[in-house]
Order: sequence, then structure tokens, then C-alpha cells
Amino acid sequence: MSSILIPGANYGRPNPLCSLPNSEIRDNYYVPKYYPEINLSCDDLSTSNALSSYINTWGSILMPVIFRTYFEHGFEAALNEARTEESAALSPTISRVANFIFMIMEFMRCLKSKLFTFRKQPNTSSVANYIETRDWLKTYIRFIAWHPNCFKIAVAGMDDFIRIYNDEASTFSLLKNESQKLITCMAWRPYSAAELAVGCQKGICLWTIKNKKHFTCSQSQMLFLKHYSVTSIQWSVDGNILATASIRDTNILLWHVDSMRNTALKRIWPACSLLKWSPDGSRLFSATVNNVFRIWYIENKWQPERWTIQNGYIQSACWSPCSNFLLFITSEDKVLYCLHFAEEVVFKSSSIQKWISLLADLTEISDGIHELGGRPQTLAWDPKGLYLAITFRDTDCIAIFSTCIWDKYNLSLSPLKYISGVENEYPTCLCFEGKNYKNSNSVLTIGWSSGRVQFVPLIDM
Repeated sequence: MSSILIPGANYGRPNPLCSLPNSEIRDNYYVPKYYPEINLSCDDLSTSNALSSYINTWGSILMPVIFRTYFEHGFEAALNEARTEESAALSPTISRVANFIFMIMEFMRCLKSKLFTFRKQPNTSSVANYIETRDWLKTYIRFIAWHPNCFKIAVAGMDDFIRIYNDEASTFSLLKNESQKLITCMAWRPYSAAELAVGCQKGICLWTIKNKKHFTCSQSQMLFLKHYSVTSIQWSVDGNILATASIRDTNILLWHVDSMRNTALKRIWPACSLLKWSPDGSRLFSATVNNVFRIWYIENKWQPERWTIQNGYIQSACWSPCSNFLLFITSEDKVLYCLHFAEEVVFKSSSIQKWISLLADLTEISDGIHELGGRPQTLAWDPKGLYLAITFRDTDCIAIFSTCIWDKYNLSLSPLKYISGVENEYPTCLCFEGKNYKNSNSVLTIGWSSGRVQFVPLIDM
């Protein structure tokens, strides 16, 4: 079944559309002391800081700098280091050789892409386009993942370290492996306090952490699952299946982790970029690198339903806690969309009715101090279904909306507040804390471009 979604068309469109909020959340809220203070820019483990200090220490000794870059960032990064103006001034011969190798590599890439278009390999810049994190390539924080069942948060940095924090706010633990390069996404396994899946350039790192509050890499086991250029991973609700998507692969892989087997949800075209599993476990949403997205019905033998949008691709999406609503944003439109699912029972037979509505106009606004809105970047809906947060590509504030679901099939959206950062920082990624015994509030977790992580309790607003 194929359905066409045309932006601007009337698909149960409310009149008028919800507007952006126009008042700011002030910093007078209370954050419990057991929440950790996180700032990756102040972390001594930051690779960029370590590399900079290393370069300053070695001064004009170029080769050790290039070798250090090679071991920490790979061959291409070392080649780029050898091609810089500083390197050319220190050693013109090395710089000329590096430029010659670079031109050969670019020629071979161009030739390969023209001869084998169906096997075209995405570079890191193209990967960044399909990731929910803003400025993924250069930001300190590349992903944040709360455990769905306990007070545990994983923060992935641009140095490829994963820092694990719990309710002992003064300490954290580390995960690092040579296979863990260019982290794009993470997901904790439900009902298991010790298993974390990490999507990265060459596949999935599946960590099993020993049951300790403080651990090191040597105290953790890691299995590597091959799936090149992974951009999205999702656990099933019961934790039995790990779904992975890659912008190099038209298939979605379903990993049965306990038996180390996988099956593929096969499609001919296009490649998949984003996955979101519904909270009731009945549907899997998948977006692609172009205007196609699908809803997979698990109970109906994984039958897919194909939809298309008119412009761009789906940038981010999130399910309501009841699984009857799927909110999504596209790469081109300044609008928030909603896909409704409603079950109708007629003469003891049931069918799922679906329709699209436009919920909010996200066009840029200004209050004279801050700009808000524009092309959206990321969506996050809290587990209670009370608050929706949206970040944007080109403006630096976060829009917060209140949401209300009644009768299972009706959703309302109201502008609430916006959140701004300190000085020139902007939000790169965000998520809501899962339900756990430590906290019953809706806590928004924000990763800022400065490397700072902020916890914002949304109560009595």
C-alpha cells in the first residue's frame, strides 16, 4: 500500500496550526544532587585537546604529529594533517607527497562512484546529514542515551569514548575500543542494566558491562557486529531483537543477539537511515535517504506499508507513549507532521485507519533577544506524553510544547516555553530521561555545543 504525503495539503489539518513558544525557561529550577555534572570540553580525555597539546609540545617535529594523528584518527586524517599550511612550511616534501596521494585517492573515488553508483560509499559528511545530532562531525557530544529502566546515562564524545554515569554524580566509567570509531547512535538493552549497543562507522559494538558501579574497559566485554555506516539502532520493547540501519544498505538487519543470528528486512531501494520502534512493540518506523518511509507491522509477519513525502527526507521522528501517533519532521519543511493510527471495529472485524495532519508551524520567530524555529533537527517526546522538545538546524534555542492525548485517538499541541544556552552555544542532541525509581518527573537532557550536558526538569510549567 502506498500513500502520498504532500506538505501543505489538508490531511485533517487543525486550524490554525500550533505556533512556537514565545517565553523562556529561567534557570530557577531544582536539579537533584545525584545528577552528574558533565562537560566534555573540560574532560582531560578529550582527544582534540590532547592532540592540540601534543602538537604544541612537539613544535616543528612533524612526523610524530602525523603518526599520532594516524593512530588516533586514521589514515585520511593523517593525510589531511600532512597537507596543512603548517605542515607545508615545516616539510614541503612531505606535503607534496601527501597532496599527490590525496589527488590519486580522490580520482579513484570519483571513478568508482561513476562506475558503481549502486555501491557508492558514503563519506562522513554524507553520514552527518542523516543523523539526528546537529553538527555531528565537529561537536563534543555525539549522542546521549538514557537507560529506559534505571538511572544510568551514556554520553558519546567526538573522541570515541563513551562515558557512563549513574547516581554517584562525582564519578564516571569509560568504554573504548579500536572498532568504536565515529559513533552515531547508542541504545541500552531493555530489562538489562549491563548491555549497551553502539552504532559506529564499521558496525555495532555490543558492550556487556560487569555488574559494578565503577568499571573500566578491561572489565567489560565487547562483541562486534558488522554493518557498515550504521546511522540508527533500536531495541525491541522486550530486548530480544536489535534493529540496525545503515545508509549503505537497503536492508534493515534484525539481530537476535542471544543466538548471534540476524535476519534482513529486504527492500530494493533506497537505503535506510533512521529507525524508531513503537512503545507497544507492534510497529517499526524506518526512514530512508530520500523521500520514502515505511511502517513495518511486526504481528503481520513484518509486512511494510510504504509512504512518500514530497521534498527531502525524514530528519527525525518519535512515537507517542500509546503508539497511536508518530510525529516527524523533514529536512526541507518548517512544519511538524503527525501520522495517526486509529483502530476501527466493525462487525467484530478491526482495521487500522491512518491519516496525516500538520500540527505546528515552525517558521522562524524572534523575541528581540533570541531567534527560534526554522528547519527542525531533532524531536524528543517524554515517556509520559506530556512534553515535546524540538531543536533546529540554524537557530540556537529549543522549543518546548505541552502535549495532551485523550480517547487514544486525539492529540493536542500547545506552545509552552523555549530554552536557550549560555553565550554562543547551541543544542546538538537531546533526549528525555526514562522512567526509573530515582525520578518521577519529565527531565529533558540537552547536549550543548560547548560540551556541557544540562538536565531540565519540566514540572509545574
